[in-house]
Amino acid sequence: LTQLVINIRYSLMGISLSQKLDGSFNTMHRMIASFGITDEIFAVAVSQKSVSPYYMYGLTVVSAFGWVLGTFLGAAAGNVLPPSLSGAMGIVLYGMFLAIVVPPCRKNIVIAFSVLASFVLSYVSTIIPAVKNISGGTRTIILTVIIAAVVAIIRPVNDDQQNEEKGAAE
Repeated sequence: LTQLVINIRYSLMGISLSQKLDGSFNTMHRMIASFGITDEIFAVAVSQKSVSPYYMYGLTVVSAFGWVLGTFLGAAAGNVLPPSLSGAMGIVLYGMFLAIVVPPCRKNIVIAFSVLASFVLSYVSTIIPAVKNISGGTRTIILTVIIAAVVAIIRPVNDDQQNEEKGAAE
């Protein structure tokens, strides 16, 4: 049950990303591309105006190659580097996420607000007695749905605006 709740985020990412898919995405492309949705690939793809199947495939292949190579190099380096330097490498992941999130936040105030709200509400949810006992994964899903719903209500993207953005990207 915990794994299900934690991994529901991939469904949320898929739903969100479906708004960015161009007209060449048929059912088969959607099924194949869905296997490549990870946090990092989602972050890169959703920052585009429009996404083609081959863009998603490219992201997936390049990312998979990078993960395999990085895992190999990390395992090799972990045996050679001093423990203090190996331990510091854990911070690199946070730097990568910041590098993915900051550019869209600079371009769009709604995204910046959403990210800031997620930081604040995530912290607050660890303090409130009734909420802090809920597992971290479940809290993340609940906060994601709440923040996404609030932003969708406050700043909805109408079909005409979305079609104009897709047309400009093509």
